[in-house]
Amino acid sequence: MNMYALKAIRLGTLIAAFILLSVAHSNAQREFTLAECIEYAFEHNPALNAIAKDTLIAGLGTQRVSGLYLPRANFASAFQYYIATRKTLVEGGSALAPPSLPEGEPMALDVGYKNSWYPTFNVNQLIFDPSYRNNYNIALQNQQLQSQELVSFKIDVVTGITKAFNTCKLLELQGQFLEKNIVRIDSLAELTRIKFTEGAGVKIEVNRVEVTANRMRSELANVQGSYNEALVALQFQMNYLEAEPMILTSNLTAAQIVDDSDELLLQLSQGAPDQRIENQLLQTQISLADESIKLEQSRALPIVGADGSVGFTPGANEFSNMFQGERWRPYSYIGINVGIPIFNGMDVKRAVDQRKLTAQQSRDYLDQFNIQFESEKAITEVQIQMALERFKYADANLKLANNNIELLHEAFVNGVADNQDMILGENDLYDNQARYFNELLQLMLSEIEGQRVVGLFNSLGGL
Repeated sequence: MNMYALKAIRLGTLIAAFILLSVAHSNAQREFTLAECIEYAFEHNPALNAIAKDTLIAGLGTQRVSGLYLPRANFASAFQYYIATRKTLVEGGSALAPPSLPEGEPMALDVGYKNSWYPTFNVNQLIFDPSYRNNYNIALQNQQLQSQELVSFKIDVVTGITKAFNTCKLLELQGQFLEKNIVRIDSLAELTRIKFTEGAGVKIEVNRVEVTANRMRSELANVQGSYNEALVALQFQMNYLEAEPMILTSNLTAAQIVDDSDELLLQLSQGAPDQRIENQLLQTQISLADESIKLEQSRALPIVGADGSVGFTPGANEFSNMFQGERWRPYSYIGINVGIPIFNGMDVKRAVDQRKLTAQQSRDYLDQFNIQFESEKAITEVQIQMALERFKYADANLKLANNNIELLHEAFVNGVADNQDMILGENDLYDNQARYFNELLQLMLSEIEGQRVVGLFNSLGGL
């Protein structure tokens, strides 16, 4: 009777202390669900923000290519000062030549000014460029590729956060079980010491129960350390740098983990490689390589453009005379320019051959990924099945160990069992609890990996 009263007093004291600490720190804590952790990471992860900017950059590249057929207009102005006296050549028989100059003979005449100002307004319009469509398609595929890279990175972040978050919750649950064990073993240790003091027990029983209690406290310290490591990994992936400690809220249970395994095994058996973002990335790279072949081939085709210019050529020997209308000589032109490649030193052919090899490489990588996917699917399926089978045995043994503790308590009260039986029962329960949570952790991590393999995180990544 004293043992249970002492246990109740200690448990009540711990609960009261926990409540007081919770009230004292309630304003300095932040609660996070798994979804909130993922959302926080998406908002605060610098690498994620950098990849998102790559997507924006690729989008601007598409807009730039789409503007290649828009006309270009520019204004140019040049001011020139001639150090020597400027001259112009005239031929005999022309309107400017003196009558005494023989027909066809050249003669240098002084222009009369040393300064010239040339304002010009030019307009250029691309009419036909065989590479335009290929450049535009490549820009679109680059934009799509960057978007897929962003999704791929998000999926990696979601996978890591899910593993760290659920590991924390599972270790938290294991710690609660160990704390209950420690409370119970402390009560048994206290009773064993009292019996030894009163001469009703032996020292070896005291030592054994203390060894068991120390093992449980050591395991609790290991669980708390593992929890802190998983929490640090979670905060790292979230880029959580706040001063307030994180409180993880979730209703994760062992039954939920076990129930999810059957549906996940079915999804694994029906999984296809095109459900993975890696497959889509490689498909885009193949399209990009094929379009690059066409772009290189277009360099052997003609290009057509139009040019137009309107300008004036005023002449003045003084700066103040530049704005006199009679000094201005207007000119303008418009024309079509055509570029026809004739010989390029086999550069186009070699460039096309290079792009074809690159395209074949991308197809080889896709084939390799499809093989890799089937291997990942098979390995993960086996891991889940094995983890599930091991967990079922661990769960059955834990239930038996818990039942044995209840029977031993009843037998102890009735005088049928002694301290040695109780210690053996506690050791058996401790060993089976450790095995139970280890197998449950392995099952949970295998399931998360299976969810990644079949692409169940795609929607969270924005796909």
